[in-house]
Amino acid sequence: MNEKNQAATSANAAAEMILKIVRYIIIGLFVVITIFNSVYSVKETETAVITTFGKASIVEGKGLKFKIPYIQQVIKVDTTVRGFSIGYYENEDGSTSDVDEESVMITSDYNFVDIDFYISYEVKDAIKYLYDSNQPEMILKNIAMSSIRSTMSAYTVDTALTTGKAEIQSNIKQMMIAKLEEADIGITLVDASIQDVEPPTDDIKNAFKAVETAKQQKESAINEANKIASSFEDEINSIKIIYSRYIHILY
Repeated sequence: MNEKNQAATSANAAAEMILKIVRYIIIGLFVVITIFNSVYSVKETETAVITTFGKASIVEGKGLKFKIPYIQQVIKVDTTVRGFSIGYYENEDGSTSDVDEESVMITSDYNFVDIDFYISYEVKDAIKYLYDSNQPEMILKNIAMSSIRSTMSAYTVDTALTTGKAEIQSNIKQMMIAKLEEADIGITLVDASIQDVEPPTDDIKNAFKAVETAKQQKESAINEANKIASSFEDEINSIKIIYSRYIHILY
């Protein structure tokens, strides 16, 4: 009987020891995770945004920083100059491939020109960049595309291919800067530079002409339908006038 009691006591003591060890391990892990979540570093090429109960603010300075664990969250934003291409993309082997739907533009003399751009930008306001839009880079690209198309439509194909490159590039840049200020998404344009300008191939010309012809045919059909509807409306109004006069004579 005493042996059984001693064995039970030893088992209980061992179990309590295991529980203590487990508690110490859990407490130790919690302390380590808490310390790990209390410290972070900000590089010279980054801006850190810290949120406290949903309120965002910019972290001043660089280097080692501290935050309240589990309450404050930190998001780091790359503030180096970044960029993307329009009209082409780079392959893994370093070669480039055309993106015709981005590069082919219609000029003021109704010709086509194949023009490639490289857009470079940087983040100036990290809070607006993170929270004022879902896809700031996509907004920037849309602004670039609309500015390029709008500007190219004001120049002839000869000007675009020869002496007008610098002026076209400058006008596009100024238009993009104005649109970015209006959008106010925390991004600043660094440069919008022409990479290449050339006449498009015959296949591309024919494809775009087919699209433009289809658009014109659609517009013509809509205009014709509106004319027919308008003529029917005029006839109905005339009938209404005659009918009202007839009723007036009878009564």
